[in-house]
Amino acid sequence: MEHDTSEKQEIVTYEEQNSFIGIITMNNPKKLNCLSTELVTGILKAFDHLEESRAHVVILRSYSGCKVWSAGHNIKEIPVDGQDPLNWNVPFERLLHRVRTCPIPVVGMIEGSVWGGACDLAMTCDILVGTTTTTFAITPAKLGLSYNTTGVNHFLGVLPIHIIKEMFFTAQPLSADVAYRLGLLNRLVEPGELESATLKLAGDIASRAPLAVQVLKAEIQRLTAGPGILPDDFEKIQGMRREAYRSEDFKEGIQAFFEKRKPEFKGK
Repeated sequence: MEHDTSEKQEIVTYEEQNSFIGIITMNNPKKLNCLSTELVTGILKAFDHLEESRAHVVILRSYSGCKVWSAGHNIKEIPVDGQDPLNWNVPFERLLHRVRTCPIPVVGMIEGSVWGGACDLAMTCDILVGTTTTTFAITPAKLGLSYNTTGVNHFLGVLPIHIIKEMFFTAQPLSADVAYRLGLLNRLVEPGELESATLKLAGDIASRAPLAVQVLKAEIQRLTAGPGILPDDFEKIQGMRREAYRSEDFKEGIQAFFEKRKPEFKGK
């Protein structure tokens, strides 16, 4: 049975299959599935329902045939008034935390390109299946946005450190072939095979002992949580972040985005 989690019956839908597979679909093509408060809230509600229904695995996907899996943050919702744009309580951060701490495996079914915060969302999934059209780009440096330490940590253990640095420093996309070679993608298939390949993988997971799988996810998550950070170092980084998100460069990056031009950063 398919359910809708928004009044417009367009933004997010979820369905449950008899094989204990839950499927959450982002369905906002007009806004390229940007991670707006509305869309994120719909995804969170879908996770609530699927966990309550005791699904054994959840697939997070976009509508079929999309060219962009998600365009990332809704830039209109990013504050430029000096407050932290990525604090713990914003809906996007709550979604990342929810996916990571979801007791059951989350499989990202990736069709098309993945941008900005959506790239972070993909990193929090347990398993990714992509196609030859799939790319990943993490783009805060294009906006002058100081990314938070938690977000950067999501990439550690998923990709080699030099690849992470290149992705963040250049904001250039990582191709499907490279993503598969580096182990970011568990499966790389042709677009027409994406759904069947993802359902096959999810079906394999759903057929295993759910309590054992939940223990394994919890163990792996804790063992690969990334290195700790000293309190002094964290405070120093937070100070650097505050300077960056209160800077002229950050305002210039956001303004340039809306004016569809290349930003002119001045380092202040």
